[in-house]
Amino acid sequence: MYKAYIVIFCSLIVLLTACKKDKGPAALPNGSVSFQYATGKDTLQMPLGVLSDSAVVIGFKAVLSGKTSSSAHVVTFAVDTTKLADFTALYGSAVLLPKSSYFFYKPVTHIPAGASVSDSAQLNIVQETKLNGYTTYVLPVVFQSVDGIMDGPATSRVIYYVFKTGKPLIISKTGWTIASFSSDYSTFVPANVLDANNTTTYWTSNITLQMPQFIAINFNNTLTFSAVTYYIPTALQYPTLGGYPTSILIETSMDGITWVSNGTFAGKITNNMQTLNTGVVTARYLRFTSLASVKYASTYAAIFISGISLVP
Repeated sequence: MYKAYIVIFCSLIVLLTACKKDKGPAALPNGSVSFQYATGKDTLQMPLGVLSDSAVVIGFKAVLSGKTSSSAHVVTFAVDTTKLADFTALYGSAVLLPKSSYFFYKPVTHIPAGASVSDSAQLNIVQETKLNGYTTYVLPVVFQSVDGIMDGPATSRVIYYVFKTGKPLIISKTGWTIASFSSDYSTFVPANVLDANNTTTYWTSNITLQMPQFIAINFNNTLTFSAVTYYIPTALQYPTLGGYPTSILIETSMDGITWVSNGTFAGKITNNMQTLNTGVVTARYLRFTSLASVKYASTYAAIFISGISLVP
C-alpha cells in the first residue's frame, strides 16, 4: 500500500511538471512587439562602398510596448522581398539587394523575462564589389514570428535598409555588345570579353593572321571612365605561352564611325591583367587594338583576351 502511494505521488509530480512546461510563455497582446526605432520611421539609410569586400554588420532589436515581459519570448526576423513594391511606391525607384550580398547571421532573438527589449539580431552585408555603383539598394526586414506565432503579437511594420553605393571598382557591362572585330578563331568569340569570367573564357584572333587585331565594343549608353582594364586567360600561363599584346591602341567614339585616339600603351601584364590609364573619357564606343604581340607557342600571331572593363 505504501509503495502504491509513492507511485501515485510521483505520477502527480510528473504530471504537474509536464503541465508547467506545456504552459509556455505568457500570451502577448496583438501588435505589442515592434522594431526598436523611432515611431513612424521605416527607413534606415547608409552609404555602402563597393571598391572592396568587407563584412558590414547591422544589428537591430525588438521591443515590447507598454510593459516588461513576465516571461521570456522568442522573436524571429526575416527578409521579405515582396515589400520592395511598397517601398518604390512610397519613395521612388530602387533595386532589391541581391541575395549574394547579405545573410542573416542571427535572425532569432529573445526578450528575457523582466525585460522589454530583445538581444540584437545580426544581418551581414557582404560581397560589395559585385554591386553596381551609384545605385540605391533596398533590403526590407520584417517580423517572421513571435513565440512561433506568425501573426498577432508582432506589428506589420517593416524596416527598409537603404544602401546608397558610391564609385564602383569597375563600370557595369550590362547592355554592352560587340560592335565589330578584326577576326576570331573557332569558338573563342569576341562576346567572351563581355561576360563575367575574366579567367577562362576568352576571345582569340585568327591564328593565321598578323597584328594589328582589334575588337570594338558598343556600350549602348554614354559612359565616362578614366581607364581600361583588360585580362588574359590563366590558361596562357603568362608569360610562358605568349599570345598577349605588347603594344595596345585605345580609341573611343560617340557614333562608331569617327574614332579618337586615347593613347598607345606598352603591354605590362601583372596577375593576368593590365590597367591602361586613358584619363577621363566620355564615349559610347571603345576600340581595343593590339598593334604587336608575343607569338602564341612561338608560332601563331594571335592574342587571347578574356575580359575588357572600364574603371570609373
